[in-house]
Amino acid sequence: MLEPWELPRTWVDLSAHLGGQGVQLADVFEQAGADRRLRKDDRGTITLFLGFPLAELIGETPAKYHWIAVGSVELSDRKAKKNGFRAIEQTRRFLDRARPTANSPLTWLRTVNWEPDQIRTRSGLGTGMGSERVLIIGAGSLGGAVSENLVRMGMTRMGILDHDILDVGNLTRHVLGMDAVGHDKAAALANALSLIMPDADVRGIVASFPPGTNELADELRSFDVIIDCTGSDAVLDAMAEFDWGGEKIFVSLAMTWRAEGLLVFTASEATFPAIDAKESFHEMNVPPTDLGDARMEGIGCWHPVFPATAADVRMWSAVGARTILEAIRHPERRCLYYRQGFDGTVEKLNG
Repeated sequence: MLEPWELPRTWVDLSAHLGGQGVQLADVFEQAGADRRLRKDDRGTITLFLGFPLAELIGETPAKYHWIAVGSVELSDRKAKKNGFRAIEQTRRFLDRARPTANSPLTWLRTVNWEPDQIRTRSGLGTGMGSERVLIIGAGSLGGAVSENLVRMGMTRMGILDHDILDVGNLTRHVLGMDAVGHDKAAALANALSLIMPDADVRGIVASFPPGTNELADELRSFDVIIDCTGSDAVLDAMAEFDWGGEKIFVSLAMTWRAEGLLVFTASEATFPAIDAKESFHEMNVPPTDLGDARMEGIGCWHPVFPATAADVRMWSAVGARTILEAIRHPERRCLYYRQGFDGTVEKLNG
């Protein structure tokens, strides 16, 4: 805390305050301007951030930074010049050093500081749960809703793998909207998830599984948690044949017909146990698929639409997200079957 107990109002005031702390703003501006002129685009104004290290308690080691910002900062571009001076780099450095000594007013920006643990105080996610890198295979309605839940709960390092394009018919249940129709599901979902939370780092991978290139295979091996949301036995078989490069936590989620239930298989192994997963699913007393209850997707289209509401998908995505967290906390092989009753209640029939 420094006198006069208010934000500096001019550049010269700010320079004086920083100088008292051993920071020469003229040196900062000179170096920042020089670095900026090396970039392809060196025009326009920039923002100056000032960070203050803070401790949780007075006397402790600083644990985080509090940031404030000044906008509309001008630095010399490669074409900048001044009358009476040669138009060279030395002149531009001189101009940048002179900017912090001006009596012109500062444009303070409104800033709000939030640490990831502060943002998710209400989420109930335990510490250390967000360090895993999560791969979602299948960006359909279930995969989209599950991935949104995980990002909001703190699992922000994520990859979304899908080769399909979002269709208008997907809008009834998908987390994406009209602006994503006609675009790759993986890329559109990754962009949407990255805008949910400030610390989200989600990459869309437009491809099918198994990967078709060694480069993509190496990237998939970098993930710690593999979540299958495709509902495809062929994908489970491909996951079993793929060389994951080490032990992974596997979770396979599949809704039953009419979203009556949710099948969950988890394992923590170097190879996905597809045979065990499919046999375990088969042993469950799951209602049979009734294609006579299906709906055709539009006039002239033969493809049957899976009958389920958005509410069904959101409910099972919540259950699925909880089982994923449980699989990370207590990795072991298990098969679970959750079933929805006529009154909307959910019961776990085994495990």
